[in-house]
Amino acid sequence: MSSNANFYIRPGANERIEVHIGLTPDERSAVHGVVRDNGGLPVSNALVMLFETGENPEDLTHTSQIFTDETGRFAFGPLTAGMLYMIKVYKDSVKLRELEITTE
Repeated sequence: MSSNANFYIRPGANERIEVHIGLTPDERSAVHGVVRDNGGLPVSNALVMLFETGENPEDLTHTSQIFTDETGRFAFGPLTAGMLYMIKVYKDSVKLRELEITTE
């Protein structure tokens, strides 16, 4: 179980800012990462696809997709705890990698 809050402030002259933050437990799962080429450089605009698998891992259901940003980053969530997922990554119509992820 985790909680998280991020925010930005830009104080003005002679300004006092009072902040109250209330966090609630967050039990959702997520996966995020960076796609890199064989030389270790980030790959931008790679297609990253998320699939749920059934009892038979060959039974895939397309869940979501996203293109990596300029630093190769991607993220999916929230994910269902205990569900088996597969991620496929494509760049220029060439499959770079398949990865199965099991959430705890």
